[in-house]
Amino acid sequence: MARATLSFAQSLRAIGQALEVLHIHAFKLEKKAETYVVYNWEPSFLQGVAERVWGDCEISQEPLTYRRRNTPLVYSTSDTHRLEAQGHLRRGSKNIADDPKISLGLRALGEYLDKKNAVAFVISWSRRAVSVEYETRAHGFEQENFTFKNLRHLRLGMYLRRSGRQGTKN
Repeated sequence: MARATLSFAQSLRAIGQALEVLHIHAFKLEKKAETYVVYNWEPSFLQGVAERVWGDCEISQEPLTYRRRNTPLVYSTSDTHRLEAQGHLRRGSKNIADDPKISLGLRALGEYLDKKNAVAFVISWSRRAVSVEYETRAHGFEQENFTFKNLRHLRLGMYLRRSGRQGTKN
């Protein structure tokens, strides 16, 4: 039986959780055909692990290619399904956190891109802000810039819609 296609919101949340585990806080993420490619990421965590495991190698002897910042991290459709399943097991809390977690921010951006019917995109995530360039069949290329406060508002809107609280008055 074929797996259902994950939405951008689901796929990006799963990739965000993987990036959090790797302690990657700044990167570019591009949707290319059926894969997501993360590049220009900060290598601090992986570089430290590689040096502890293999020592300070010369470039020609380097066993871990992820030490280089320009080596992309590639997530296929099967990777995003696996990561989503693992993340689903870990998630339990339905509350909305105040911290700018990458997985939550990427999920909100994914829902935004799903609503826009994006077919391709590049997300530039820094410690200060997020920029998204995306393409739709109907409108061509668009660009949006978000602060972490903007992303929190997107997440809050998602939470309210999902819980059925949108439009209720106190």
